[in-house]
Amino acid sequence: MFIIIKKSWEDFFSLKMLTLNLLPILIGIVFWAFVLFYFSDYFIKFLEYFLPQSWQKISQNQGFFSHIGNILIHSLLYILLGFLILILTLIGNIFISIFYTPIVVKYLHKKYFYYIDIDSFGSIQTSIHHYIKSLGKFLLFFIVLTPFYFVPFIGFFAILIPHFFFFKNTMLFDIGSSIFNTVQYQSFMRKHKIKIYQISLMAYFFSLIPIFNFFATLLQTIIIARYLFQSKSNIN
Repeated sequence: MFIIIKKSWEDFFSLKMLTLNLLPILIGIVFWAFVLFYFSDYFIKFLEYFLPQSWQKISQNQGFFSHIGNILIHSLLYILLGFLILILTLIGNIFISIFYTPIVVKYLHKKYFYYIDIDSFGSIQTSIHHYIKSLGKFLLFFIVLTPFYFVPFIGFFAILIPHFFFFKNTMLFDIGSSIFNTVQYQSFMRKHKIKIYQISLMAYFFSLIPIFNFFATLLQTIIIARYLFQSKSNIN
């Protein structure tokens, strides 16, 4: 697994991959800078609506202790806002990755895995359709778990766990459908569940690094694609 990360890291810094990553990075930075500059106050007010009633009363009261409580509550809200922006950024990056995944797969195939036949069954339209379905499931879980977001420590996992499954399911389908045929893909997903979770978690870790998350999706695509190529090579 760590060898895959190391080699994927080297490919990530190749001229072709850096060039491929430039436009998504610029779009992401400009978009979220605009959103945070103009709409951060609206996001905070939206999150305040979901605060427990006891917390809302603290915000409305006067006095020294209420002031301290108000500072702590708003600190929590800004931390939560940061996580939400992080998740939304990653969701947008995953959508953009649908369009450059075929380029990454072709690059790795030509450079390292030319001896493997590609039997793809997907297309960009197929990946977008799967992305929308996965996003719908993620949003459903996101809404259901809303009360847990304001529970210390638990709230962190209540946000990240649904997004991890969205990340895993979307990325694996997008990349896997570019390498395997339908039967091979379904068989691989069924027989290698533990290893799939392992490589997905290792790739997902890069999403949690501040600032680098704008760059990370291409690296994650390379990691998962390399893993799938190597797995297919072992199967053959």
